[in-house]
Amino acid sequence: MEARKSSSISKSSKPKLSKWQEEFIGVKSFREHFNDDLRIACTGISAGKSRALAWWIIMQMVRCNGIRCIGIAQTHKALKRVLIRELQSVCAINGLSYEYNKSEQEFSLENGSVLFGYSGENPEAMLGLSEIDLLAVDEAAYIPEEAYQYASDRMRGGRYEPMSRMISSPQSMTAENWFSSLCKNHPECVIHATAFDNPFTSERFKQGLKDRYVEGSNIYRQQVLGEIFDFDIASQIVMRSDFIKAKLVNPNRKGYWMGADFAGLGADENTVVVIDETGMIDWRHAPELNTSQKVEQIAELWRNFNPASAFGDGTGGYGQGAMDLMVNRDMKMKSVNFAQKAFNENDYPNARTEMYLELAKEIKNGFWVCDEVKEEILAMQVEINKKGQQQLLPKELAKKILGHSPDLADAVALAVYAKNHDVAKPKEGYSAEKAKSILDRYYMGL
Repeated sequence: MEARKSSSISKSSKPKLSKWQEEFIGVKSFREHFNDDLRIACTGISAGKSRALAWWIIMQMVRCNGIRCIGIAQTHKALKRVLIRELQSVCAINGLSYEYNKSEQEFSLENGSVLFGYSGENPEAMLGLSEIDLLAVDEAAYIPEEAYQYASDRMRGGRYEPMSRMISSPQSMTAENWFSSLCKNHPECVIHATAFDNPFTSERFKQGLKDRYVEGSNIYRQQVLGEIFDFDIASQIVMRSDFIKAKLVNPNRKGYWMGADFAGLGADENTVVVIDETGMIDWRHAPELNTSQKVEQIAELWRNFNPASAFGDGTGGYGQGAMDLMVNRDMKMKSVNFAQKAFNENDYPNARTEMYLELAKEIKNGFWVCDEVKEEILAMQVEINKKGQQQLLPKELAKKILGHSPDLADAVALAVYAKNHDVAKPKEGYSAEKAKSILDRYYMGL
């Protein structure tokens, strides 16, 4: 059912647009680009891409009566929660009435201009359209080429000359995709912007990007600076220079945490690590011990340090026998499957990625690890998946680089995970700063 809506939000006296957004839209001193056939924004995350695209769409729809536009987002959810909401926001700022048909995903103005919304998940749905004047693609690098081609084939125009607008941060799932090729083939149409070119994003959030993506890494250059690479840009989670800040002494210890990697029973490697807030305190390798002996070794460390919490690798069920024996001896260790959901599902695709990136952050803040762990962590690499999340590359790749399994690093990562996500700790509510950070991420177009 169609519902007519008008601006129920108070109009802003002056819309907030950054310089690069004004250039992309084609306003003020950049008006000569307003009607360009093609404009592309290749930016870092949180640069305000979706907002810029929404402004251009609404301005074109207002200028031309009865204009027909295809709007494409990566997913149906992203279409509704990002692109459509940004269109609604622009209408609210300008006091424009609009109609939004949720079932058909059609967004229209009073002058007969209409946007037909689609997702990259179902490109065939566009086949019945014709005489399209505008094409607007949000996060184009993550849209299947098939969707782009279907939409382009509908761009025959009606009463107006066809125009296209693409916005996206680069992606690293492949060395080359249609978006990167489009940017390289039409450099005169490309506008580059970084995450720091958005003056309305908080400094706290910007610092968080530097920490999360490892400043100077290829992933950082791609996701934060918006650079396109000609190669696979899987990147290390830490740099060797990050270990320089490590502290060896902590006279004010507030507790200990334990991590154990059970890489199988019998003769396979077994590793257990104890940490405090500032680094590794004690650790054990036990390649030749049986299950009972392995448990006794853990028990020794348990008695010495009495950890506040402990996480053990339960991937594949390898360590279940050992953990059952530990429970019988009043050593409560939580089993963690590396493939299970992350605590923060929005940012990380699985627990393994989350725990290693949390470890990387600790290292950059001065967390001390031994030389063996340094080399194992340096072998860990991430890439950006189809959901725009950092994802740790398979463990087998690290094994190839190292010549052995990174068991000790796994145990350290599990111990840090136990420290950060102790199930006994109560959940914290949103602080004012946290709430602001969340709002920044949405309204700045992430």
